[in-house]
Amino acid sequence: MDYFLDIIIPKKEIEIVKLNEKLFIWEEGVYSCNPPQYISDFDIIFEQIEDVQYFSKIVGEELTDDVIVLHLKSDILFDLEYAVNNHKSILEENILLNFLNRLIELSQFYILMVREDENVKEYYEISTKEEISMRLSDSLRWSNPKDVLLFKKKES
Repeated sequence: MDYFLDIIIPKKEIEIVKLNEKLFIWEEGVYSCNPPQYISDFDIIFEQIEDVQYFSKIVGEELTDDVIVLHLKSDILFDLEYAVNNHKSILEENILLNFLNRLIELSQFYILMVREDENVKEYYEISTKEEISMRLSDSLRWSNPKDVLLFKKKES
């Protein structure tokens, strides 16, 4: 199935999950991509989404400038989906799942996973990385696919 995966994380905490902006050198200068792209230590590429109105509606609050919205550009979500549906016991080796599990270390995050032309139908507040793995795996099952928003809210 064709899923989209987006994450919303605090800008100040981007290094915690080992994301670095992808830059290119041209002549004697160093430049950002347009739109900006970020790459993880697992070589997972995300592209920054600048128009965040859609995401504000989904999360139910106005997104501020201290968070960044990133769209998964790599096609590795299919690898996770395939592993889930073929009863592979190697989920703990999946690089996307390992990266997403790191988000639990942040003060807050959102993981949005939806199919094309679908809306979020299930919302889950997450407190452990095991919950991230369980909810994403459950949502990717071909027998009962789900469009979900996983989140951890900042503690007051």
